[in-house]
Formats: sequence, C-alpha cells, structure tokens
Amino acid sequence: MATAHTTPAGHRRLLQRLADSRARYEAICATNGDAADAGDNSVWHDNFAYEENQRQMHAAARVVRDLQRALQSVVVVQPPARPDRVALGTTVVLEDQRGVLHRWSIAGFEDGDPSVGRVSYTAPLARALMGREPGDVVAWRLDGKHVELEVLSVTPTVEDVV
Repeated sequence: MATAHTTPAGHRRLLQRLADSRARYEAICATNGDAADAGDNSVWHDNFAYEENQRQMHAAARVVRDLQRALQSVVVVQPPARPDRVALGTTVVLEDQRGVLHRWSIAGFEDGDPSVGRVSYTAPLARALMGREPGDVVAWRLDGKHVELEVLSVTPTVEDVV
C-alpha cells in the first residue's frame, strides 16, 4: 500500500475504528461454539448457523487486517496553524452560484464522513479544492452538472488544532 496521510484527529478515529472492529471480531468468535451446536452434529455444510458465523468472522477479520495495514502506512500530518490555502487539516467555506454556503473539512485517508462535513483529501471535491485560496473560483462537476464554487475562507480544522 502506498503512503497515505491523515490528521491527528483522523489517526485517532482510525485507531478507534480498529478497536471497534477487533471487539466485533471477538464477539463473533465468542458465538462460534453456539453456532456449531445449532446443527446436526456437523460444523460445516449442513449447519447454516455455523457457516454464517464463519462468513461473519472472516469478514470481520478482513476489516481488522485492512485497518491494521492502513495504520501501518499512514503518515500523520500536522495541519497548518494559519492556512492561506486549502490543505489537509483545513476547513473551507464555499459559496455556490446560487449563494448557498458549504463548509467542508479536508480529512485524511479513510476519514471522510460527509454526514459531519468531512471529505477525504482523496475525494474528487477535495482534490479540486487543494491549494486554492480565498477568492478562487473552482469549476466542478456534480452529478453531471457544472457547479462553480468560490472559496470564501480557509481555517484550521478545529478538532486538529493542538
């Protein structure tokens, strides 16, 4: 895996996701015996509960492995204290051509969550914004439509300010 970047807060969230995923894996493993007992003296093809338990266990193990690999390759980047351009660890306020304001925090690898206003630096929107400064207008396509976004401000993302 290539080197990926994240913020200190993003790193903490990755660590928490790993801990949660390990707990889920262990909980599934703890039910393995019950699943094996659910069948007709078989722990394999004639026992759906056991097979389903094994599928869930392997899927959970894969999530744990993927997160471990991501954490091994990730580089934690300190966000700029006084950003003048959009970068990892900054929050940007944009205005679209209708006058609607949008606020996005540029997050690290595997840390995007649009429901809370975080977009990963690898996402198309973030890539279009990186390096832009207040006053810049970014032409972008959203759902096949031309959108113009003006960068109004760039500030440090509060959760990453130490």
